[in-house]
Amino acid sequence: MINRKVLKEILQPPVGPYHDKDVLDKTCQLSRHCYLALYSFILEHNGQVIGYALDESERDQPGADHRKFRFRGVLKIANPDWLSDRGKKLVEAELDLRWYERSMREGERRGPQLTLEGLFTNDLLKRKNSAVRHDDDDDDDACELLIQIQGERGMSAVFMLSRAIPTGLLWNSKDSQRQYEILTMDVATYSRSENFFWRYRLLALMEKIAEKYPYVPLERRDPEWFVTKYMRGFAYPKEDLHHRIIYDSDDPDLDEENNSRTPRQLLHVHRSDILGLFAAHAEWFITDHAPRRSKVIDIKTWDEFYRRVKKERREAAKNGVTWGWPVGQERTADDLTPSASSDSEEEAADIVKRNPVIGKPGEIVRRKLMKERARKLRARPTVESSSSESASDKEGHAYASDFSEKSDSTWELDDLGAADQNILDAVPWQLQVAPDPPDADGRWRCPLPDCQYKIDLGDLTEENKRNVDGLALRYIVRKRWRSIYEDDMALDGWLQMVRNHYNEHFEEVGVRFTHERSQERVEWMKPRLDNRSGHIRGNLPAKGSLRGESALTVLHVTEDVE
Repeated sequence: MINRKVLKEILQPPVGPYHDKDVLDKTCQLSRHCYLALYSFILEHNGQVIGYALDESERDQPGADHRKFRFRGVLKIANPDWLSDRGKKLVEAELDLRWYERSMREGERRGPQLTLEGLFTNDLLKRKNSAVRHDDDDDDDACELLIQIQGERGMSAVFMLSRAIPTGLLWNSKDSQRQYEILTMDVATYSRSENFFWRYRLLALMEKIAEKYPYVPLERRDPEWFVTKYMRGFAYPKEDLHHRIIYDSDDPDLDEENNSRTPRQLLHVHRSDILGLFAAHAEWFITDHAPRRSKVIDIKTWDEFYRRVKKERREAAKNGVTWGWPVGQERTADDLTPSASSDSEEEAADIVKRNPVIGKPGEIVRRKLMKERARKLRARPTVESSSSESASDKEGHAYASDFSEKSDSTWELDDLGAADQNILDAVPWQLQVAPDPPDADGRWRCPLPDCQYKIDLGDLTEENKRNVDGLALRYIVRKRWRSIYEDDMALDGWLQMVRNHYNEHFEEVGVRFTHERSQERVEWMKPRLDNRSGHIRGNLPAKGSLRGESALTVLHVTEDVE
């Protein structure tokens, strides 16, 4: 019998290549007992190495897709039953030939012919259920049977959207519709697939954010909203504070799981960088969602964002800055030239051609896109500063007197009914009390411990300025105020900013305020309150708020009757 050292030598490099239909058994399918994983994956079309962007490209002719995409990758054979009878003979013949050539080269006597069954039976090759390659801690001389597998593409690749591999890349072969997980890729294919990965990473992130805040309407889910939620809840995971990728095992600061006890200083994520990723792929998100029934975004809102992106790209290019472009498509001539008719059918057809939707004819996608563009976008509601606004103010400004006079109304939780208590139970206590005014320097931070939102009246951000009265905003920006405690207009502008932010938390838990006959009413947003359980249907996000007004007026709580 061959010894382990010689066997390890003849197993390198991987045997093959073989076509998957010639060596793999029909029963060899991706499952818990047969986990197929490919390494060094490479994709080819018409003799040229390509990436997944071309794999998704629109077909030249309508009808069935007769294009041939060939792939190759390295597969670890962890069980001889994965191979067909012909496959076993092919592999055994190549291994025996390699052993013969080595024996002749080294002047050694070779033993009997190698068989896969004998190698696995004698533990020279270990029998497992997974093709994933791991370093064997208890055996440094462990041998692996690696085969170069090649075949033709079946269905399109699926990244981060498959139930079988929710966080990985699923590949389908034409032979028996066999599925693989792709763990590593050849650099030539990966470099041509970066846009594919970015798009589906962003889409998976957007779906997680939308799932966390299910009560926020589609019209509110613009790129700025997604960026804000990412920065607050996803950019700095708590587990990363102590995770160490490179470490010294003798470091006394490490715990039993090799995590540092001292928190790390995480890399700062700039908001413009994240927004630039959404800008780079906004065109793809529009065409991808156009034919969808269940949408994560509002196409009309994102289409308007994309038009602004094209202008920002041109302005950035004039200053020598590259921003908001897909990988490999920076500064193309078409995008640097202003488009005369952004609503034309020709322009929509160009967008669909550049960003085809898998399984959907381009004409259908174009019609859906034109229909969405023709739809009137519901105006985003503005937040009123107070119910005591002056109707005679020509500028639309009204002073919110919440801090200047003591409110006669009180809010005693014990006086509210059961339905009221259900609503109050859905929001954090920090948002059920009047917000503290900013400090002497005009700085204020959201009272929720997990929220990073802040207002600096001396340095307002675009998020702070949203839906704020123009007169008050200009007054604050020009720094005409000295103390917010003594300046009514600065206080009113700050209060509008607080209410705008509180309303975002307030929508996250499915509660909204309505104004009826000078009274405020608080009610559940859809999905409605389930009277049987007394809770909102579905999982509630961790954050929430009731409202951002400082004076706590008496609230009349209503329930929708089904």
